[in-house]
Amino acid sequence: MADAATRARHLCDFLEVATHTILKERNLYPAEIFSDRRCFGVPVSIARHPEVEAYVKKTLKAVEPLLAAGSVEAVVIAVTDGTHGEPVEKFVFRVDPTGPPPSDAVGGPHDVADAVESTEYSLRALLARLALLDTKLPPVREDAAWRLLLWMREGYDASQILADPAAARLVDATRDLSASAIKDSSLVPVKTVATPLAHFELYVECEGP
Repeated sequence: MADAATRARHLCDFLEVATHTILKERNLYPAEIFSDRRCFGVPVSIARHPEVEAYVKKTLKAVEPLLAAGSVEAVVIAVTDGTHGEPVEKFVFRVDPTGPPPSDAVGGPHDVADAVESTEYSLRALLARLALLDTKLPPVREDAAWRLLLWMREGYDASQILADPAAARLVDATRDLSASAIKDSSLVPVKTVATPLAHFELYVECEGP
């Protein structure tokens, strides 16, 4: 089976694409700042604003070793109102939601290729569902902002956080926003991905109708 570092790298690669997809589909930036690329065999939109690209890459770089260590419960894309900074929508990527990843052995080259193919197939399906979420979610406010957050597992090694300023800021921001619940929220399940290289579920918590 793929080791934890490999799975963390694959997940972060996907989270980068998923983040940009959510920013585009939820109209958090003007459509003209996005450019078309291909990832996982499908066309995707990536924000070409240098600050947005740098923030996503730097944040996920800090997340990757924490994922590999099993310290992360979920990576969250939080949409907030621009007035008070309170969360109005959360895209929750819950890691290993039902325990360890599938035990399908990934041994020789053919097994690795099959694992990559099955993972990319699942991720393509998830990206397609993200593109359809606008029909299930309330409109985003014009003044909306967003940020990446981490939900840490109980008993995680705090020294990992303290050693990385980017990770420490991420956890601090999560702690601040966790105190603000979404009022009358509802949950929208999106998809569960379970392959030897990626195991997570995605759901959206949003304001009720």
